[in-house]
Amino acid sequence: MLQKYKNHFAEIMRQKTNLSFDEVFALMETPPENIWGDFAFPCFQFSKTLKKAPNTVAQEFVKDLNSKFFTKFEAVGPYVNAYINPELFITDVFLTQDPTPADRENQDTKVLIEYMSANPNKPLHIGQARNICIGDSIRKVFHYLWYQTHASNYGDDSWVNVGYNIVGHLHYGLPIETDKKFDHYCGEIYTQMREKDEDPQFKKLLSETLRKIEDGKDPDVYRIHQEYTKRCALEQIKTCRRMNASFDMINWETDILHMKFFAEAIELLKEKWYVKYVDEGEATGCRIIDLSTLPEYEKEEKKYQILIKSDWVATYTAKDIAFALWKLGYLTKDFLYKSFTHEANGNIIYTTTGEATGEIKEKFWNYNIAVTVIDNRQLHPQEVVKSSLKLLGYLNKNKEYTPLGYGVVYLTPKTLLSFWYQLTEEEKLEKRLPFASRKGWTVTIDEMLHMIHEKAYRETKERNPEKDAERLDDVSEKIAIGSLRFFLIKSDISKDIVFDVDEALDMQWESWAYILYTWARIQSLIDNNPEPIQNLSPEEIAKLLTEPEEFALIKKIAERNEIILTTQQQLAPHIICRYLLDISKLVNSYYANIKILKSEDPLKSSRISLLQKTLERMKTAMELIGMSFLERM
Repeated sequence: MLQKYKNHFAEIMRQKTNLSFDEVFALMETPPENIWGDFAFPCFQFSKTLKKAPNTVAQEFVKDLNSKFFTKFEAVGPYVNAYINPELFITDVFLTQDPTPADRENQDTKVLIEYMSANPNKPLHIGQARNICIGDSIRKVFHYLWYQTHASNYGDDSWVNVGYNIVGHLHYGLPIETDKKFDHYCGEIYTQMREKDEDPQFKKLLSETLRKIEDGKDPDVYRIHQEYTKRCALEQIKTCRRMNASFDMINWETDILHMKFFAEAIELLKEKWYVKYVDEGEATGCRIIDLSTLPEYEKEEKKYQILIKSDWVATYTAKDIAFALWKLGYLTKDFLYKSFTHEANGNIIYTTTGEATGEIKEKFWNYNIAVTVIDNRQLHPQEVVKSSLKLLGYLNKNKEYTPLGYGVVYLTPKTLLSFWYQLTEEEKLEKRLPFASRKGWTVTIDEMLHMIHEKAYRETKERNPEKDAERLDDVSEKIAIGSLRFFLIKSDISKDIVFDVDEALDMQWESWAYILYTWARIQSLIDNNPEPIQNLSPEEIAKLLTEPEEFALIKKIAERNEIILTTQQQLAPHIICRYLLDISKLVNSYYANIKILKSEDPLKSSRISLLQKTLERMKTAMELIGMSFLERM
């Protein structure tokens, strides 16, 4: 809605200047705190051609400006500022029935979001939770905008980490069955087997087992590997499900190998002269891709990437290029699939399979947009994949490949201490501490959610002693999930963050608890109104809502569609978090300064209608970042 008025102002200024609409639009600004209007257009660049000061240019521009969409235009220094017509704007907002902010032209565009991508041999930790929350939020946004959207978990089941577990069960007598949550049990086995890293016999067994996993021909190794990785992944999916995150499929690396995707990809790459065999230098005997012609490699010392090493073993970059070619539809065949598990809503999560009993799912192939959510520390190889695809001519206006890096999650010493980890006095004084598996500092998502749940339960019970245990448990679970998800994505995702459990639950801080508190306050106001509200027309409401606090709140809720589009374009879910925090602050300011239930009708009804519209807009934004809302705190 705000975009509509911004477009009108841009068109007005286009007619006053020799600039195009797009040029005018790009120059437009929002005045600080909206003190001097709603939109501002700078006049600096006209000073030289008109031989007048920017302030004078602005004064001349505003002389004959007029529009029904704006109450006035004024020169504020070197800017032309426009003031939205509040009555017309409010009418427009209340006439709009919460539309989807895009038509269905996107429904022919296929999008694949790959996230989590965890080794299927241990529980998910708090660092991976950020990956999941980012990927799942982006998936929800694309889906909301009518894109054909699928979510993929890349199961790295041929990597050395899985080998540790398989060796432990096959050769060291460790039982597979357990009463523990299976992924947590896998983590214990992995830690136990890592202690044998220096044992020559173990190294030999590990090397042999990894080869057997890759070729898939040893029946005993194949059987235990399939059962083990699938059971562990199922438990990891359960953890994701608890966080309101889900997938459409799991793509297993061993299936990429067994389906010969890499072999086909290499044949494609050999046809391009950028892929070369090297017979001198440090890459002698290797097959490389030459990236030297790309601008981004102009200043790089190493202008190539090894695809196949001298021992004819493919590098991970080469495997990732093969997988990317599958995503974008450049390989001649697809995986086979079978049902892996069902979600509560009936959706099926599929798993790839190399078995002949699998199905072909054409919808899981030939994507137009592929986004890979990846830890910043692992971003470079994915950037190489993108550069290689661009160099080889596989990227164009209909085929996009985007590695999306995110910052590392650190923990405060206080949070680590709450999990009973031992810290030195020096460590206790640090502002943040990294994960350190050698010290045992690995906090799982399950453990973190349990701790936040328990803390939320105690605090909720203290505030609501009359509530029964079932109600308290439900409220605490929603607070725990929302608090963790919100904290992990509320900041610029490219930046590192420091997680603190107390900060995540602080209702005075920029937290999910603060937003839930605001939601519950609005709901309580609506419910406590003793009489039904009057059925007022949008025009009637617009004439009644004249307070500055009301117009500020209405403008903010009207931004929702633009906020969602910006989130999709920038792949930045923190924008929605910021939007919800801004609305919450405006609502609480409105509550503090304006009499709502004590005002007389029809004014009271118009104010309650505004609160209902606010909840409507908040609900959509909350759902897009995977949050559950509460009627009461």
